[in-house]
Amino acid sequence: MLRRIPVTSLVCLAFFLSTIVLNAAWAAGPDESLEILLRPNQPGAAPVPASHKAKSRAKVIAPRAMASVVYPCVPPPLRGITKVKPAACTPLPYGVRPMCFLPAPRARQWDISAQALFARVKGTIAWPRYSMYYTTYSGYDNQVDLNDDLGLPAHQVIPELSARYQFRPHWGIQYSILGYELNGGGWPNRQFVFGPGNTGYIYYGQDVQTKWQHTYQRVSLVYDALRNCQASVSVSGGWVHVDDKIAISCQNCGNYTSTFSKGIDAATVGIQFQRCLKTAPNGGTLSLDNKVSAMFIDDVEGWDVQAGARYSVPLGCGRWGYVKGGYRFVQLKKGQYDYLLNNTLEGGFVEGGFIF
Repeated sequence: MLRRIPVTSLVCLAFFLSTIVLNAAWAAGPDESLEILLRPNQPGAAPVPASHKAKSRAKVIAPRAMASVVYPCVPPPLRGITKVKPAACTPLPYGVRPMCFLPAPRARQWDISAQALFARVKGTIAWPRYSMYYTTYSGYDNQVDLNDDLGLPAHQVIPELSARYQFRPHWGIQYSILGYELNGGGWPNRQFVFGPGNTGYIYYGQDVQTKWQHTYQRVSLVYDALRNCQASVSVSGGWVHVDDKIAISCQNCGNYTSTFSKGIDAATVGIQFQRCLKTAPNGGTLSLDNKVSAMFIDDVEGWDVQAGARYSVPLGCGRWGYVKGGYRFVQLKKGQYDYLLNNTLEGGFVEGGFIF
């Protein structure tokens, strides 16, 4: 009995040591355990819920990058008249079917243009208005035709420069100047008086040389009463200043020379209507552009009417270039007791400009 006790103890000790050695051989080390925890899910593992997945950064940035390529400088929206909120007038990217969009200067932008008017120039002058000499079949009326009597050319290409600054979203100031110089002459087909106090008496068979210098300037305050993405109605009010200088020389009259030089100042009011007709996918816009203005005060009567169409092309960052064409009629008349001047310009015109 005493001999079995040591043997039993030795057997238990051997079994315990063998168990420790086998467990150490099959167990994973600390590094291997961390690798297993960080290893992605195996195909057989349970799927991760979609709410726990991280969103892709590329999907968020891609639309912004595309927008910056299509529009490097996206213009700020125009503010139209609405009771709820301002309308956003922004052209759509290339290739997208756009709505009709009317280009117009925004706040702190310029609209500068140059026009060529292919005009029929005509008019009359009476200086003095009533002569003591018998000059016409109607009696003492001394009206002289600028073309038939003074020999001035009837057709002329007349330039005009115009600039508008939009200092507020619906307010702007506009200035324009039109001027020309005509030279002509010939043999008048009737007798008349040209000069103060009935001193310049011109009769048949005398060679007359004529020079006419004309300048027509306007400055106006413009208010956009109606302005949205497709149409615009603007009203304006301002001042008109006109300078006329007509000089006549006659060698057969003893080197007679007489110069008429007068200035005209008057008030002007006007209205302009613009409407978009069609906008192409590339941003080009065809629109109507019509203007009417009246001149009055200080014995002055006048009209300035333009009817035409405009084609605009986007230049990026809210800038536009455009060409315009149509028909224009300008008439100014000033009558006093001592003189009468009436001149008319009418004909087609072409115009080019920039909005920047």
